[in-house]
Amino acid sequence: MVTKAENSQEEKTSQVRAPQNGESSGQPPPRPETADFRDYLQAELLRRCRTNPRYSMRAFARVLGLESSFLSRLLQGKRSITEGMIDRLSVRLALEPAEVIRFKTSLRARKMDPRSGTKKANALAYDELTIDHFHLIADWYHYAILELTTVRDFKSEPKWIAQMLDLPVPVINAAIERLIRLGLLKVTETHQLQSSGNHTTVGNRFTAAAFRKLQRDVLTMALQALEEVPMEWRDQSSITVAVSSSRLAEAKRRIQAFRRELAQFLYESEPRDNVYQLSISLYPITRMNWGDEPLNLNPQHFSEDRDETT
Repeated sequence: MVTKAENSQEEKTSQVRAPQNGESSGQPPPRPETADFRDYLQAELLRRCRTNPRYSMRAFARVLGLESSFLSRLLQGKRSITEGMIDRLSVRLALEPAEVIRFKTSLRARKMDPRSGTKKANALAYDELTIDHFHLIADWYHYAILELTTVRDFKSEPKWIAQMLDLPVPVINAAIERLIRLGLLKVTETHQLQSSGNHTTVGNRFTAAAFRKLQRDVLTMALQALEEVPMEWRDQSSITVAVSSSRLAEAKRRIQAFRRELAQFLYESEPRDNVYQLSISLYPITRMNWGDEPLNLNPQHFSEDRDETT
């Protein structure tokens, strides 16, 4: 489902320290903190304008997929905020599940939501599951742990796993608990951690945001590997080429096929002694007007990467 995080175990001096929860991973400036979604939109627009003085209401509306006049009325309180609107715009803004839950909770409180306690409990359980799925995709170490269970000399000890992935033990403990809750990891009768083999992640409205976070962390790890991992233990290369945009969909299909084929080739090798990250990027370096009509391409090839693990 997602790419696998690299774990360079050959020498401690070659370890790549990946971004951890709360650490910078090349992400944009912090977003405004508020429980009111309308206030959030207003503060977010101001934040973007401070970052880029040429940024406008029209540009923000384009990001949100709204007419600028509608956005203006929304920010002025002349249009109501609904939970459906929060869902749609949260995808556009790549918000995390916890943020969306906070906005919805605030909205329900103001409306004095009359729903029964049972329905609220069910909604809460769904929200928690959604958060689990978000972090499963967004935090690279979940799939790294699953892959690590197949490596020779694997130890079902959080401390050992933390050492191999260069992460704090509490982070590993939380990840193991989440993987068990999602049915991706199980504990055998001999108290050994074992992958269930079911690595396909169910998509939800937060998948795109999760993949963006994942790819930011992957790029950060790639930069660290460039500086810290000996060349014989990695391969990082690139090529610049002029293209016809009409072939981008087919190019993405070929990249996906190559990625899966190479992953399968590497996975079938025995014994496995490392966990690697395979990351491929294809993006334009010439300036484009993203406000123009989109190219007539197959949309599934231009969604966030959602490849399956082997």
